[in-house]
Amino acid sequence: MDLFIFIVCLAVSAINTYIAFSAVSGNQPRFISEKRKTIMNWFYLSVSLLVIAFLLDASKLVSLGSCGGLTGACAVFGVLSALAVIISGKEVKRRSLLKLAVRSLMVCGLAEMFVFNFNCTHLFGKNYQKGRFDLGSAISENYNAETGTNLTSGEFFLEYDAIDIPIGTLTFDAESNVRGYVDVSIDMTDDTNTASYRFDIANGRIIDGNRKSMTIPCNFSGAVHKIRFRFSAKDGETITIKSISANEPINFRFSIMRFGIIYGICLLFWLMTSSKQFSKSFGENSDLTVRLANLLTVLLIAAALWLTNAGRYEYTEHNFAADFKSTSGNQITQELVDAFIDGRVTMSTQMNQELLALDNPYDWSQRNTLDSYVPWDHLLYDGEYYSYYGIGPVLTLFLPYKLITGYYFPSCWAVFLFGCIGILFLTKLYLCFMEKFFRKTRSSLIIMGLFIIQMITGVWFCFNVPNFYEIAQTSGFACVTSGAYFMLSSNVIGDGKIKKGRLAASAALLSLGVLCRPTLAVYCVAALLFIYAGFAKLKRSGEKKKVGYVSYFACALLPFAIIGSVQMIYNYMRFGSFFDFGIQYSLTINDFTKSQYHTHFVMIGLFNYLFAMPSFIQDFPFFSMSYVPTFNPQGYYFVATVSSLGILWKALPVLSYGFGIKAYRLSKNENKRLYTLLLIAVCIACPFAVIFSIWESGYGARYCVDFAWQIFIGALVIAFIMYGKLCDSLKKHLCRAMAVSALISLVLCFAQIYNWIDPLTLSADYQSDCLSFARLFEFWR
Repeated sequence: MDLFIFIVCLAVSAINTYIAFSAVSGNQPRFISEKRKTIMNWFYLSVSLLVIAFLLDASKLVSLGSCGGLTGACAVFGVLSALAVIISGKEVKRRSLLKLAVRSLMVCGLAEMFVFNFNCTHLFGKNYQKGRFDLGSAISENYNAETGTNLTSGEFFLEYDAIDIPIGTLTFDAESNVRGYVDVSIDMTDDTNTASYRFDIANGRIIDGNRKSMTIPCNFSGAVHKIRFRFSAKDGETITIKSISANEPINFRFSIMRFGIIYGICLLFWLMTSSKQFSKSFGENSDLTVRLANLLTVLLIAAALWLTNAGRYEYTEHNFAADFKSTSGNQITQELVDAFIDGRVTMSTQMNQELLALDNPYDWSQRNTLDSYVPWDHLLYDGEYYSYYGIGPVLTLFLPYKLITGYYFPSCWAVFLFGCIGILFLTKLYLCFMEKFFRKTRSSLIIMGLFIIQMITGVWFCFNVPNFYEIAQTSGFACVTSGAYFMLSSNVIGDGKIKKGRLAASAALLSLGVLCRPTLAVYCVAALLFIYAGFAKLKRSGEKKKVGYVSYFACALLPFAIIGSVQMIYNYMRFGSFFDFGIQYSLTINDFTKSQYHTHFVMIGLFNYLFAMPSFIQDFPFFSMSYVPTFNPQGYYFVATVSSLGILWKALPVLSYGFGIKAYRLSKNENKRLYTLLLIAVCIACPFAVIFSIWESGYGARYCVDFAWQIFIGALVIAFIMYGKLCDSLKKHLCRAMAVSALISLVLCFAQIYNWIDPLTLSADYQSDCLSFARLFEFWR
């Protein structure tokens, strides 16, 4: 009966979808137009019967088994398709949008009902009898049958002999007091292998709050004779087995979230590629484009909040107010704060005399021989501990907060704050840049470019592990993006009068970025080129030399001098040198006092940051970046983040650099030589200098925050110049290619972030949420 109902629903839905497609498109086949009345009557009748079937099942008057939900979904989509057919017979505005909406609705609906729920047909047409395993009569090990729990940590199992029945599904009602899921492995013998177990022949993951995950489809042959269920408990974990049953049907489950995601992507793809509104230029459509960009920024900040809480709940109680009354912290949030309050630059951590007695205290292998505590990633110089990490966030946030409240500002919310400032100013910088130079570019291209640049920044690897490394990187990200925005909006390049206040703000923020992360000094050097460009513009404007030039250079250079001198004095107070940042004195995984430069190590970083390819896997998110190619380094190379994905793949428009020379020749801008120099400096030279400089620290995906978005902006400049020179048909193809690139960026960046955070390491609530989301798309499990 279930199989018959399923086939009928499939046939009726397919026919109705075809009729709705034809009616909405206005290109009906002849047999439909000739017998329209008869076909429409059948159409409405079939929809009515589906609605009646669903109501009978919902009211319990008739049982349709696992197909009850299927008839309901078919009825809903039938009603929606009927409305579409009715509307199509009338004069409606924006018929193309209606056509797209209906077609997407039908396709997504059919996929939801007959693809994502195909497992509900698993038992159809086969003679499976329901049964429940008696937990008390099982042959067991490390299992208490009275309480239904494991006795100790480690593996425990339940085993049954002489079952001798076919098994199509196994349903487990189990839960853990520590994790948000329970894993089970199944060994069995069936008619194809009777003498010994087939080990791990099936497995399942029972997710808290996810009923569908409780039932595992099994593809055994004939009768199952013996079966064993194996579970594994961690230290301190109690797994409770409430029931195990066989041959329970897998019920139909319509997921509004899954449907909404796929349907939303279809609509957005159409809006970006075919909508007349978004085919307008940015200049014509700036208000709508800016509103959409702001909405995207808000959504990204919401995603950052989710990641922050996912990491925060792993280590702390769910108490927001308590976070801001912290009495302890890390190297930046506490140790540097306490040192500055006490008027010192040394850390207050008590010096380990055994460490000083070592032949080489910077040698990790020698430090590991000590039983006493040695602080990690601190600097050791002249018998004192120091911090390498920047004082920028200390001076701007952590020290003032401690002086005002008496507490230490929480690391997780500092990373969130700095990261969100960076995300916000990256949007503002991007829109300001497009407003200046690409007002004639299609607005949908502007939006898609913003989406990709935000996805690839690398800041997403900082939120869920908010240590002092991530504080340095997110604060530097915030300073560089905001500094770049004020530099660009000061009008030192492009049209408009130079705004010296914004220029001063830019210089202050960029130099403050060096106090957050010394590597970012390269962007201060690049800023000098912009200052020179502004000076040349000032000279052309005819402003009085004595007043204009002095005030200009005061605003442009004085912040660099003042804030830079703070860093130089800080360096001198620690190491007796204005230019020594002290990284070589790090007590870390490698001895930087003796490590030597190797070009091979630089090439490892270049390949992984730019070209490393994803690999397809069967588990969500379906792409893995768990391997970091090092090409046989024949030496020690540190891999901090096993999540490698090249910018080339997650931001396909980077390929536009191949058209750089052609774009230069096609450009009619009178300042194209100067602008080309600026592009090479900021988008190529500085990023490659950063990649080159971090060879000693190894590979880490979060380092992309220092250079990824800069590389992409340069590629977009070339792409948009080329776009302006194309014919209309090629412009449409480029727009579609950009939309595909944005979709690929979403999939690959999400996969890289998902692999990096590893949901199984999160708190139980977040584990179950992530695994349930993954199960939406792992529909075969």
